[in-house]
Amino acid sequence: MRAQRNVLIAFLLLFPTLLLGQSTSQQISGFVTDPSGAFMPGVEVTARQLATGFTRSALTNDTGYYVILNVPIGDYDIAAEMPGFSRSVKSGVKVTVNAKLTVTIPLKIGEVSQSVTVMSDAAMVEATTGEIGRLVAGEQVSRLQLNGRNFAQLLALLPGVSSNARSSFELFGRNGSVMNSQSVNGGRPYNQSWNVDGADNKDNGGGGNNFVNVNPDAIAEFRVLTSNYGAEYGQNGGAVVNLALKSGSNNFHGLLYEFVRNDAFDARAFNTLRKQKLRYNNFGGNLAGPLVKDKLFFFGALDFRALRGEATQTLTVPTMAQRGGDFSALAQSKWPKDPLTGKAFPGGVIPATRFSPNAKRLIDNYPEPNFSGSGGNFVFQSPRPQDTNQHILKLDYNLSEKHQLAVHYMADAYGSLENSDALITLDRNTAGSNISARWTWAIDGSTVNTFQSTVSGNAIAQVGFKPNPVFISDFTRAGQGIDYPMLFNASDAIPSITITGFAALTARPIEFQNFNRLFSWKDDFSKLVGKHNFKFGALVQRSRKNQDNPPTINGSFAFSSGTALHSGNALADALLGNFYTYNEGGLGSEGWFRFTQAELYAGDNWKIVPRLSVDLGARFALMQPQYAALNNAVVFSPRFYDPSKAPIVSPTDGQITPDSGDPTNGLAVGGSEFPEAAYQRNPNLKDLVYQSLFRGLPKEITHYDTGTFGPRIGFALDLTGRQQTVLRGGYGMFFERIHGNFIFTKVNNPPFISGGMIYSGKVDDPAGGTKREFPAPVTSFDPGAKVPTIQNWSLNLQQKLMADMMIDLAYVGSNGYNQYRGLNLNQLPAGTVQKNKGVNVNALRPYPGYADITQSLTNANSNYHSMQLQVRKDFSGGGLVNLAYTWSKSITDSSGWNDQAMDSYNPALDRSLTAFDRRHILVLSYVYPLPFWQQQSSWYKKALGGWQVSGITTLQTGLPINVRVQGDVAGTGVTGQQRPNQVGDWRLKDSERTITRWFNTSAFENPAAGTFGNVGRNAITGPGTNNWDLSLQKLIAVNEKVKTEVRIEIYNLPNHLSYYAIGSTLGSASFGQVTQAGDPRILQFCVRLQF
Repeated sequence: MRAQRNVLIAFLLLFPTLLLGQSTSQQISGFVTDPSGAFMPGVEVTARQLATGFTRSALTNDTGYYVILNVPIGDYDIAAEMPGFSRSVKSGVKVTVNAKLTVTIPLKIGEVSQSVTVMSDAAMVEATTGEIGRLVAGEQVSRLQLNGRNFAQLLALLPGVSSNARSSFELFGRNGSVMNSQSVNGGRPYNQSWNVDGADNKDNGGGGNNFVNVNPDAIAEFRVLTSNYGAEYGQNGGAVVNLALKSGSNNFHGLLYEFVRNDAFDARAFNTLRKQKLRYNNFGGNLAGPLVKDKLFFFGALDFRALRGEATQTLTVPTMAQRGGDFSALAQSKWPKDPLTGKAFPGGVIPATRFSPNAKRLIDNYPEPNFSGSGGNFVFQSPRPQDTNQHILKLDYNLSEKHQLAVHYMADAYGSLENSDALITLDRNTAGSNISARWTWAIDGSTVNTFQSTVSGNAIAQVGFKPNPVFISDFTRAGQGIDYPMLFNASDAIPSITITGFAALTARPIEFQNFNRLFSWKDDFSKLVGKHNFKFGALVQRSRKNQDNPPTINGSFAFSSGTALHSGNALADALLGNFYTYNEGGLGSEGWFRFTQAELYAGDNWKIVPRLSVDLGARFALMQPQYAALNNAVVFSPRFYDPSKAPIVSPTDGQITPDSGDPTNGLAVGGSEFPEAAYQRNPNLKDLVYQSLFRGLPKEITHYDTGTFGPRIGFALDLTGRQQTVLRGGYGMFFERIHGNFIFTKVNNPPFISGGMIYSGKVDDPAGGTKREFPAPVTSFDPGAKVPTIQNWSLNLQQKLMADMMIDLAYVGSNGYNQYRGLNLNQLPAGTVQKNKGVNVNALRPYPGYADITQSLTNANSNYHSMQLQVRKDFSGGGLVNLAYTWSKSITDSSGWNDQAMDSYNPALDRSLTAFDRRHILVLSYVYPLPFWQQQSSWYKKALGGWQVSGITTLQTGLPINVRVQGDVAGTGVTGQQRPNQVGDWRLKDSERTITRWFNTSAFENPAAGTFGNVGRNAITGPGTNNWDLSLQKLIAVNEKVKTEVRIEIYNLPNHLSYYAIGSTLGSASFGQVTQAGDPRILQFCVRLQF
């Protein structure tokens, strides 16, 4: 006892004794009956885990009902004993993560020394809760093929999940970016929660990725809670993914493996001149066993991955004739016009003497065309080297029958070459970690408490800038002869250029550093009182994130329509040196971002009668938005803008008249003063220009102190009383914390950095020979932002078809409000540019003194309705088949936090299908041991037996496509979001559809100048998916304890192209053309040694 007490004291000293709640516990409940079927009170029921000997007991209450709380996952024997009756055992009860199992145990008259054992059913309906949770079993994780070995791909096996990932293999690395590519029940992809053995593993910066992307061979299983789950779950408004790591047992066991891919075995990808080079090796292993039998167990895993590959890039680049000013190949009506005369250049050729020297040098960075297929005229293979390593250690300690301690340490590191399709490449290094300890105390047979503390986070660095040899050999201005005068001279690198109709040449030679730590503490308390299973808990989190947020210090040119010197052709404008916009910033500002979050919950699972369970609960949360600890995050608010203090902006060149107006008009920071650390970094903060930014906003800028209250209710009704047919339903309200991207870039606003956006100027002298101030762009968010809220509800019927087969038919719906969206507060009303010809856009702005003011708000809405079907069969000898079908519709007026409305004065025009809406999704997955010669005695049985087949078949309709126009047709001073008019049906018959004309491009035309088009957002449905993945596995028994597995995995077995991206910009060379497709047929080989 003294040793146990010392361990507990050390644990409490090591981890602060605060409370917190995000349960990942499992429970076993049910009734005990006598031979007549009557319920029996006072019966002792004991669950014994077969692998470790762990036991936990409970007594049946007055109605014969028992609940065994907080049991670890694994296989169990459930035994019931009472004097005068034979001991009854349900054997092989499988407890999965977050499972709430119902196990009814009949007793027969006899001696306790006599024992009656029956095998438990493999597939069970959920008879105690109304929440919708789908299990991805260990067999699916370890046996189903994963191209790139990212476990989150398996979410797509479940109903209600829509994925927009083009290629699963591209998700390898960067902490599993697949987390940002899947929508569950119409929710935004970054709304999910990711937990590992109860520990929060989600990066709350961008909101999507995991800190540690656990390798599949370290995962026991995971469950995805998708709708109206209990009050013990919070933090985010979307699905909850609860992952269970593997654990040690009383027997030593281990695994060594290697997965290999090589382009020699792959088919050629779409629109490529040759095969992409690929060398991929994923090797590792794990070891588990006892340190002290029945007491202390360990599990350790190592995973290493090395990728040396290429990605096919297809770009549209100018022809050599066009780069020389020759546009005679175009129809005469499309020849560029001379801005000086308003007439077309003779013969469609611009004289070389009219070229801008700087612009011509930048345009010459385009490579020469080398391809004549669809989607572009230049194809190249960009290198994509990546390396990862991962380390996992888990300890489980049964201190006593009442006390269990579980600790895990996870760490991984990713290194990759980024921006390999841009002018400048860089090295990105990411290191993630998750360290957690969980103490479970069974106070008595009806009371259990679990306390858990977690430290997680990552560190990211972007360094090692190099010129991309596909385009350039030198990225410095001096090396390329670029000599136009910059505004701030913060970088010696060449600028980026964007020419409408052609690929952008992006240059971002900007270092990025991020250090992020999330501290979590939680406690879950469960108490059985009669028919009630009460749960109470709390959550406390503290986040500390330091991150650089550099602006575009090297400058960026955009060439499009709208400039006063427009020739009618964006490339001709570039050659002439007449830009539409030029954006340049000074050195960035350092960001220290923090938040504290506290949540409380209470819940009750009430067994009203044996056939009816009701879940009641509520969760209260204080979700402090992330704030800048240096008080240097600047926002713009119209209520702080005084028109009488607006600066004078020149109508000819858009420059600000010196000493006119208030340079911080409308700008504000949070808090009431700068901290000492801020003064140490910038002594000028005592100046009035900075002190005037304090305008009474809280340090978080947005108000959150009222908190959130989320009710939860659900029910489960056993219609037959035999756990065969169960009707379930429920409703819940959930909240999504305002994630970090709302504030991260706000430290790069004036006056903390210098910046300028110039409209309609000359490349060789953007500022017009002066050093006067230009209106700066501002990225802001609404100080009145509210907590995004999601309501979801469901009604489903589960039917047990046989002992090992179940069907689940559900209606699932959701409604979101206070959702993220973006507006440009400084957009001009439509037609303003046309009505003010020759006037600089910045002189017409609603808020003079600023260029674009891109404001993030929380006033978007969404709704989702679906029919979901799941059929699952588990085979007694191993293996399973799972069919998931979803018929759904998802609507919103903004699909993401950075979506910009076409018309900021009427954002309702954007209400349409979400970017991740798929009307029909059918996924069939299976793991099936071939039913012959599994017992390998003869030589031919050894050769031909022991085979297993597994696979995933995905059939789904396409994602929406948003059709846009080039340039600023509406005359609003904003480009990129405007849509055309629809004058016909965009659909084509299958016999008419080709890869160069996938939809009817004649169905769209530019609207009249000064107006928006009539096409809705996401008006076209893109190509669907027809994909078949298959794996063959051969198990070879070396001896009783050692087995070798040889596996071949085939992705896209029939080599059927599933088109992915369609050119959607009216007037571009790729409009209506297929530009990207899914992976071709791919083979991966694997050898595994199990012992």
